[in-house]
Formats: sequence, structure tokens, C-alpha cells
Amino acid sequence: MDEAVRAPLAKCTTLKIGGEADRLCHPHTVEELVETVDSLRQKGEPWFILGGGSNLLVSSQGFRGTVIRTTNLIEIKNPQPGVLEALAGARLPHLAKFAASIGLAGMEFAVGIPGTVGGGVIMNAGAHGSCMANILESATIFDSETGTLKELTKDDMQFQYRRCKLDPLKHVVVKARFRMEQGAAEEIEKRTKENEDYRWRTQPIGFPNAGSTFKNPEPQRTAGLLLDKAGAKELKEGGAAVSAMHANFVVNLGGATSNEVTTLLKRMQECVFKEFEVRLSPEWKTLGAFSEEELSIWRDSGH
Repeated sequence: MDEAVRAPLAKCTTLKIGGEADRLCHPHTVEELVETVDSLRQKGEPWFILGGGSNLLVSSQGFRGTVIRTTNLIEIKNPQPGVLEALAGARLPHLAKFAASIGLAGMEFAVGIPGTVGGGVIMNAGAHGSCMANILESATIFDSETGTLKELTKDDMQFQYRRCKLDPLKHVVVKARFRMEQGAAEEIEKRTKENEDYRWRTQPIGFPNAGSTFKNPEPQRTAGLLLDKAGAKELKEGGAAVSAMHANFVVNLGGATSNEVTTLLKRMQECVFKEFEVRLSPEWKTLGAFSEEELSIWRDSGH
């Protein structure tokens, strides 16, 4: 297993923000992943599973613990008709394109999501009117509290909008099984390409970002629409700014700190609340040292 001590985390996230972790490791097998988490649990040492690094704000002060990356766990299988199995580190765009290439429909929505299977399952990642809950059949998870591997069905997961019952501080998704409809590969690939093109047209690609910042408060009124109407596109804090292309994206203009980002998020929340009396809830997760005031952005919105 590849390991590094005092490793900078900024390069591991799509927002390109974050101080050092005490230790960074890259297991090559599921067994190594499970053994690492179990060993750290027994020692009482903090750990965090990091996949694609999107939807995550890492403190500029770093993380006092071990970060375990799943970048080597990327195997995708088609064990039987209509079924895909993928390890935790497999990237969702790769999975979507693989499914389309063999004529499996249902994964097209995921082609523009810059995350991995593990994070996608835990957060019930979605786009284009669909989500992971619609195609997941089961997930194999490691429960760090009991030190056991379990297979959970879709019903066991209790999926909700952008979440499920799994706690990422206790549960590690190591593998997922998806069931989809067989169809014409050419048509599915066309829909997948259309979704991918839509992402490039509507989302910022020139500067680092962590994906959609806030959850949609309701289907009819998206966070992006509310932020846009409230004038959030004009907001900037140090090296962090609201994207001029899409108001629900925060971009790192260069050298932004986590504190600048949290300050900007609070201002975005406040301008929407002032205009519409709607309290937006961040979609991102956090890692590392944040003040109580910074974390209030999540707590005040029911995170």
C-alpha cells in the first residue's frame, strides 16, 4: 500500500483547497482498505475515506488523522445481464460510459458527476432527474464499529435526497451492485453524451470547484435559481467567488482558503434568506478543523 506522511490534501480535491493530513494512504485491494480502517479504529485514531475529492471542503489547517484514498479500487464488472458491479473508487463518469457501451440504461445521469461509486452511494448522487437510489441493488459496506463487512439492499440504505442512512464516519462503501434495463447501446450512448455536453455548457470548468454547493430546497425552486435571483453571482471573498456561469457553484480563483469559502457560503445563504426566507443547506461535506461559526452554516440548515 502506498503511504505518505504529512501529505497536502489540496491536490486531492476538486476545489484545490486543504492543508496537510497526518498520513495519506492508497490501498490497492478491498482487503487492504478494510484492514487499514480496522487498524485505525482499534487504535482510536481518526480516519477519513476520500474518493474523487468533489463535494468536499477541506480545512486549510488540515486534518489530524489518516486519509484513505480509493483511487486504486476502480474495477468494474458486468457479471450477468443487466448488472454492473463496481468498487468504491470507480469514477461515476467512467461507470456511466461503460454502462452505455454495453447497452445498459439508467446510469446516463451520472456522466457529469465528478465523484466515485463510494461517495455517490453515500450521498445518493443525482442529476438530470435521476439518482443512485434508482439503480442500486445492493452495496457491500465495512462497518468500522463492529469490524464486519455487510451487504445492504437498496431498502436497507433508506435513501433520501442526497443522503442515505450510512454514516461516512463509521461506514465504508467498498463495492456496489447496480441493476439496469437492457437497451440499444447507440441510443443510450447518445443520451449519455447529451448529459455530458450539458454539463460542459452549464457548469464552470475554468476554475477549481467542488460541484453544486447547496441542495435544491424543492424541485420547482433550485438553489441555483434562488441564488441567481438574489444577486449571489456578484459575491466574492478573497480567492473564492460565486461562478458567473452558475450561481450554485463556488470557484477557487487561486489561493482561496477554507475560511474564505465558508465566509462566502454564509453570505450566499444570507442573501437568499433575505430575499426568499429560504435557508439553503450545503451539499458539501467538510473535513478537518473548522470553527463553530463556520460549521453553523451546516447546522443552521439542518445538515
